[in-house]
Amino acid sequence: MFKNKLTSLALSLIFLFALAVATASAQDTGQMNPAPVDKRKLTTIQTAAADYGTTKDAVQVRYLNLPWGEATFGYIETGLDPRNKGYYSGRAWPIAHLRLNVPATWEGKKLAPGDYAIVITPRDAKANKDMTIALESFTPTDAGGTFLKAGDVFVETPKGATVVAAKTVKFDKGAPVAPQVEVWVGKSGKKVDIKFHYGDRTHTERLKLA
Repeated sequence: MFKNKLTSLALSLIFLFALAVATASAQDTGQMNPAPVDKRKLTTIQTAAADYGTTKDAVQVRYLNLPWGEATFGYIETGLDPRNKGYYSGRAWPIAHLRLNVPATWEGKKLAPGDYAIVITPRDAKANKDMTIALESFTPTDAGGTFLKAGDVFVETPKGATVVAAKTVKFDKGAPVAPQVEVWVGKSGKKVDIKFHYGDRTHTERLKLA
């Protein structure tokens, strides 16, 4: 009986030792408390497009499927960002890459086939200037390439980009929340709508094809 108690005690000690080793190993490898994943670094380049006549992808929009960040977008909408020393409200945001394979018109401006950055400029609270959206013409570094980079939410407007047209913009609120940026491109006759859905905000721009 005494021998059985010793055997039981020995087994218990072995189990506790094994458990301690496993716990220490898990802590060393981060299995117990895995580091939080930055969803912004997991973003990928998405594409939405519409054909026109015999031209495939006559209007093509490439964008990053950014995770919804209501506070971040609020900084852009209001122009107030004291938490980040004005970083989010003080820079331009190229949100998509528009590729036209046919001539078009936007806000009365004629657009030649080519590449355009769709750029949001945050509201300037100090100057009381509203948020704007612009099309900026640019030439990709590589043929068929894009300035967008997977996992980089802070990509810059392409160097040498030229503003073709711009206007004030306000995103509508109240849509069902989209956890990531979604872009839809739809054609009706010679009209092409580009709809942005980000969180509970939506906005649509319309192109007229030649």
